Amino acid sequence: MRYKKLVAVEIILIFASVLIFRGLWMLLDRIPLMNGNPALLVSLVLGVAVSAPALRYLVKNYKKYSDSA
Repeated sequence: MRYKKLVAVEIILIFASVLIFRGLWMLLDRIPLMNGNPALLVSLVLGVAVSAPALRYLVKNYKKYSDSA
């Protein structure tokens, strides 16, 4: 029963994150500066720079957190 609630909350979180992502995307589209190639390149590089260490941390520590469940 505990896992059903956990899965339900994770599905809600995924749905909410899609709405947040869409809202942020639409807001950034309204800023003229963000539509230029330099701003798009900066946002791409920043996204990769933030995502890569986070993914590396998750992969490295997966066993530590999955064994505790």
